[in-house]
Amino acid sequence: MQASERRGVPDSLAGDCRQAVPQVGFQATSTADQPSDTMPEVRPFDMPFGLNGGVRPATPSAKGGLASSKLDSRLLLAGAALLAMCVFAFDAFTEVHVAIAVLYVVVVQLAAASGSLRATNIAAAGCGLLTLLALGLAHEPSYAGGALARCAISLFALAISTALAVRHLRNAGAINEYVQLLNLTHDAIVVYDLGGTVKFWNRGAQTLYGWSNEEALGKDIHNLTNTQFPSSREALYASLHRDGHWEGELTRTHRDGRVLAVESRIALWKDDKGRPVAIMATNNDVTSRRDSAKELERNHAYAEEAEKLSKTGSLMRYGSDAKQMYWSRECYRILGITPETEPSLDIVIARSHPEDIELVRALDQSIRNGEPLIDGTHRLLMPSGEVKHVRFVARRSTTSPEFGQKYVGALMDITGVVAAEEALQRSMSELAHVMRLSTLGGLATTIAHEVTQPLAAIVTWADTALSWLDRPQPDIQEAKASIEQIIIDAERSTEIVKQIRAMAQKREPQRIAVPMNALVNDAARLVARECRMAMVDLELELHPNEASIKGDPVQLQQVLVNLLMNAIQAMAEIRERRRFLKVRTRVDLHAAARIEVIDSGPGLREEDAHKLFGAFYTTKETGLGMGLSICRSIVEAHGGRIWASQGNPGAVFHLELRLISEGAS
Repeated sequence: MQASERRGVPDSLAGDCRQAVPQVGFQATSTADQPSDTMPEVRPFDMPFGLNGGVRPATPSAKGGLASSKLDSRLLLAGAALLAMCVFAFDAFTEVHVAIAVLYVVVVQLAAASGSLRATNIAAAGCGLLTLLALGLAHEPSYAGGALARCAISLFALAISTALAVRHLRNAGAINEYVQLLNLTHDAIVVYDLGGTVKFWNRGAQTLYGWSNEEALGKDIHNLTNTQFPSSREALYASLHRDGHWEGELTRTHRDGRVLAVESRIALWKDDKGRPVAIMATNNDVTSRRDSAKELERNHAYAEEAEKLSKTGSLMRYGSDAKQMYWSRECYRILGITPETEPSLDIVIARSHPEDIELVRALDQSIRNGEPLIDGTHRLLMPSGEVKHVRFVARRSTTSPEFGQKYVGALMDITGVVAAEEALQRSMSELAHVMRLSTLGGLATTIAHEVTQPLAAIVTWADTALSWLDRPQPDIQEAKASIEQIIIDAERSTEIVKQIRAMAQKREPQRIAVPMNALVNDAARLVARECRMAMVDLELELHPNEASIKGDPVQLQQVLVNLLMNAIQAMAEIRERRRFLKVRTRVDLHAAARIEVIDSGPGLREEDAHKLFGAFYTTKETGLGMGLSICRSIVEAHGGRIWASQGNPGAVFHLELRLISEGAS
């Protein structure tokens, strides 16, 4: 394995490093003695002016210098002062005539190393004065030319050294300000050499990864943070060498073991000759954002699956007139079009059943008018000929300058629900038919009486008519009266047979105008004989106006007959008081028809009151528990309601239906 592979640096990038020459603060080793097919050892470069510590920057002095610490500064200044005294003593009080004052340059450098620009200037000025003072003390009153030359050379060297030191300190101060700025950012900024060794580590990096500046410097960034690359480290470095930069997401580990998703922007740092010397990376923690994105994507998938299971598509309409639309995938599926199609009202109208197009336009107009809640059902006619039933519900969400009117809604495929309701209605109609047959069986005696009575009357009136005609002088008027009575009884018999046939016949429900009082009279006529046999007084208290309700006369008659028969049977055990059954009709203030069936039976038990209209619940020993349940289904199918209450004595059953006649006023 090549050295470059071991260090994770591609050979192409390493090749540029082999020819790198030392720069200010950056160093690379020579490759003259190394094989050409191996990566040279990359010597870690140094940040300019020793600014490797990004997290703990140096403290600026009063004049803007740079000091590593107060203790180090004091030691350096003390050493500089001691050295200055030694140089002065040697120069002023010895007979050795050499340019010893040149050593004042070291004093200035020690003062500059303390990071204080003020101390450096004071040291330079002091050393200059000490040089002149030593010249005066050692050579007064005559000054030889050599002494003056040595003094001038020393002062010149001191001035040059001071100027360089001041320039160095000012540059260091400017760089320190840049470091401070880098520490102010929340981004993690890391500089490392081509081998991955960390050279700069700002406060953002410490916050992001948990490692302090002292702990991170000199460590391999990728080993320290357990970096996981999108593909491989070699591929990233190859892209970096090719493009000079790289952006992407890396997975790294915090000091406490937490896995971080890091958005990294990496730039290749090159010298003035274009040779790579270091890498600078800025990193941001996107763990929460990535987790949120994954959670959002997961929730979206759940919502899409839930829409598919419930056959409910979500949609949104917005804009100044709410023309712009958004549909979910389920909406497209319901409408039978591809998701690439632009949503529009024209598509919905094209899919709508011809008989429901105006209804769809009315729903659209309601949205344009800004109504707060929209709710409607209509049909879709698919290209295959299939008819779908859908329900559209929308609610006005907000009105803003950006979106205008915004409606959030749902499109539900209720084809299965409609089919189930139709099947249930058919089942209920069949069950109601069976119950009507059962009721007819219970009224067999009454029916026989109601049929035979007019037939017997017909025979009697026919004999009477013949007797009037057989006289020597036939009485035509009396015979005519007898024949007219025969016709009346025949019509009565025919009407009874029609009612019985209607109750026994299996047919689809009708919706016609049914006079409320006539409905009660017909039902009372059917149970009249049962009342007489059970010694029950039947009373009718009818509303004076002939109000009409819209419904199926046979089904409504079945409800009344069932309530009347239940009341008669409930009073069978009553001995101590009069048995009476009252049917009352009235119209309330809300223009609703009310029919009340009142009996003097034992009444309702408290525990039975809320169960009476449930399926298969009965208080009779031989009952099926279906009669009142079917009555409730019939009444609710007519848009009405039925309930029971305690009477005084007995029970009261209330039947409420909508009126359609003017008599309801």
